[in-house]
Amino acid sequence: MRIVAVVLAAVVGLGVAGWTRQEPNPIPLIHGIASFAIPGLGQYLNAEYDKALTHFAVDVALVLGGGYLATVLPYPGFSLYWGVGLIHTLWALYSGWDAYTVALRREGLTFFPGGFALRF
Repeated sequence: MRIVAVVLAAVVGLGVAGWTRQEPNPIPLIHGIASFAIPGLGQYLNAEYDKALTHFAVDVALVLGGGYLATVLPYPGFSLYWGVGLIHTLWALYSGWDAYTVALRREGLTFFPGGFALRF
């Protein structure tokens, strides 16, 4: 648990402090990792405050609601806690991807070489 807290503090500290301009710019990657660690944090670092609150609220609702349902619903031989963990991981991956791609667009970069980019 301490390792996770130290890594998270380092990622947030580096993202907030803002590194000097280098090639390639590490800021988009920091935003993506931060949002993977805590969904919504990367969006907050991208100054998308409403989206950050939405990502965080959805994650809290998924974890708390899923945990409650896993406790209340009787499924013999199968634990719903695995499903809650899987859904949380998928949401964290999406949140990290979203923060990363938005930060890349703000830097004028694309994810794929040759200018090809996924447009949503």
